[in-house]
Amino acid sequence: VVLVAVAFPFYWMLLTSFTPREALFKPPFRLVRWDLSLGNYRELLFATEFARYFVNSLIAAVGAIVLNVIAATLAGYGLTRFAFPGKKTFAFGTLFSYMFPPMLMAIPLYILFSALQMRNTYTGLILAHMAISLPLNIWLMWQYFQIVPLSLEEAAWTSGASRLAALRQVCLPSARPGILSVGIFSFALSWNDFTFAFILQTDRKMFTLPVGLASFVEQTGVHWGMVMAAAVLVSVPTFLLVFFLQRYLLSGLRTAG
Repeated sequence: VVLVAVAFPFYWMLLTSFTPREALFKPPFRLVRWDLSLGNYRELLFATEFARYFVNSLIAAVGAIVLNVIAATLAGYGLTRFAFPGKKTFAFGTLFSYMFPPMLMAIPLYILFSALQMRNTYTGLILAHMAISLPLNIWLMWQYFQIVPLSLEEAAWTSGASRLAALRQVCLPSARPGILSVGIFSFALSWNDFTFAFILQTDRKMFTLPVGLASFVEQTGVHWGMVMAAAVLVSVPTFLLVFFLQRYLLSGLRTAG
């Protein structure tokens, strides 16, 4: 029953996206339709800038993944393997900072990026997305590296490997589920972000998918067919990513817990 209740909105979204515009609000409203059409998708892809929004979101998400994986992996490794004053305070501080809503950082980042001329740029948007996802990712990798035995690295050191080589050859393969979890979290937060993309990207050519979809809502009406078609296409990458990497995601969550 719970599964049906959760899945029904997605089914209705998919059904509406294939429903012709002239039949969208024409009763009776059937749960199963046979008069399906690709008209909403054709209009979305060829009459709007959806493809541009998709590319912008993809660039921002890939950039956020790369930077988060590098920074969170190195920070998690450093917190696990090195002793320095205030280490636990720093670790708990990163997690505590994740509790604040992103809106608190929106205005300071807007002022900072305006001064640095980084508004309406991919770099500024990627750094903004990194700011909201990195604290949790650092915490996740810190927890994960704690279960990677130090003896494995010591064996590599004994064989003449440097610390960096031991990290690359021994620790990273063992921490692969955690790294993939970081990548999934980073992608999800960047792909679905509306706040920073709306505030920092004022040029229409730099809109991401959440902001671009909001432009389909006009004062005279809502293009529901295109909105649902866009929602389906936006959901597909996230669904596929989580579906194929779910075992690594669950492993990372269990480790973080």
